Amino acid sequence: MGEMSAADLKLELEMLLRRSGVTVPADRMDAVLSGYADLKRMCALLRQPRTAAAEPSNVFSLVTLMKGA
Repeated sequence: MGEMSAADLKLELEMLLRRSGVTVPADRMDAVLSGYADLKRMCALLRQPRTAAAEPSNVFSLVTLMKGA
């Protein structure tokens, strides 16, 4: 799935805002659109398959940590 054009991204955001009943002042729409585009890019990065190498090297157990308490 490729990146959306700026016009398509704006239409998608406007539809989502309308559907949720949110009104964004016109002077803030460019900033909201920029933030929405960044959020979509970040979400796409999070939704990718990962190998075991991407997992943290250490795991904490609450049971182990609470033994000394």
